[in-house]
Amino acid sequence: MEGEGTEVTVKTPSRLHFAMINLRSDLGRLYGSVGVAIDRPNIVLEARPADTLTVEGPSADRARNYAETILKGYGVDGGADIKMISDIKAHLGFGSGTQLALAVGTALSELYGLDLKLEEMAMRLHRSRRSGIGTYAFERGGFIVDGGHKPDRSNSVPPLVFRSDVPEDWLFVIGLPDISQDRSGKVENDIFKRMEPPPGSLIGDISRIVLVQMIPAILERDIEAFGSAMTDIDFKFGEFWLKIQGGRFSHPVIEEGVDFLLETGAYGVGQSSWGPAFYGLVEGKAQGDEIASKLGEFLNRDNRRGEAFVAKPDNQGAVVTIT
Repeated sequence: MEGEGTEVTVKTPSRLHFAMINLRSDLGRLYGSVGVAIDRPNIVLEARPADTLTVEGPSADRARNYAETILKGYGVDGGADIKMISDIKAHLGFGSGTQLALAVGTALSELYGLDLKLEEMAMRLHRSRRSGIGTYAFERGGFIVDGGHKPDRSNSVPPLVFRSDVPEDWLFVIGLPDISQDRSGKVENDIFKRMEPPPGSLIGDISRIVLVQMIPAILERDIEAFGSAMTDIDFKFGEFWLKIQGGRFSHPVIEEGVDFLLETGAYGVGQSSWGPAFYGLVEGKAQGDEIASKLGEFLNRDNRRGEAFVAKPDNQGAVVTIT
C-alpha cells in the first residue's frame, strides 16, 4: 500500500468573507469576492493509510463524505484512518466546509501520492462554486481578491486577482452571538436564484472601493483606510440584502454588535458571509484584548449569549505535516 506507515496532519485557517464584488454578469463575469484568512478557529486532522475508511471526531460524517468522494473518484484501492482533532463548526461564517474538504483531500492526496492540485480537489468536492476566498485562504492565506466566474464556467475556481500578506499587528475581534440561522447549501442557492441583480452603480462603487482604496491601503499598511473600505463595502451591500436578510445584517444582534465595535474603536467592521460571525479590525494586542473583553460583556447581557475572541491574520494557509 503506497504511503503505508505514513501519517499526515493538516491544520487549516478560517476565513472572513468581507463581500461579493459583482452580482451582475453583464461584463461576462459573476461574483468575485474579498476576504482574509485568520488563524482561528482551526480544523486539525490526522490521517493514516488503512484497508478501510474510518473517521472519528467532530464533523466525522462530513469528513467521511469528502474522503469517500476522493477515494472512489481517483480509484484508490484502500482507505484511511482519519481522526478529527479539532473542528470549525458549520454555518458560522468561517468557511468550514471548504477548509474541511480541502484538508481531507490534501491528506488523502499525500497518503496515496495522488498529486492533486488544490483547484482540482475544490471542484471534485463542490467547493468555490461562487467565492474562491476559502480555497485561496487554505492554499496561501493573506488578504485575497478573486475575479469571479465566467457564467458558463462555475465548475472552476475563480482566478486569484490579488493577494497580500496582512500586517501581523492588524487583528480581528470576532463576535459570535448564540443565534440560530442557516443560509448555506440549498437555502443559499435558492436565494441567489431568485435575487434580482443589484444596480450597476452599486457594483461600480464596490469595485472602486476595492481597487483604489482597499488594495492600496494594504500595500501601504494604512489601517484607517483599509478599515474604512471594509465598513463601506459591507454596509453598501447590506442595504442591497435588506429584503433577503430582513435588515442590513442577518440578525439584529449582529447589527448591534457591529455598531458596538465601531463605538469602541474598531477601524472597520462587517459580517462574515451570512454570519452570525461579525468582526472588527483593530491594531495591536492591547487594543484587541480590550475590545474583545468589552464585546464579550456586550454579547452576554440582557439574557443573550455569545463569545468574543481575537484572531490574527494567517499569511501562510494550511500547514501539512508528514511523519
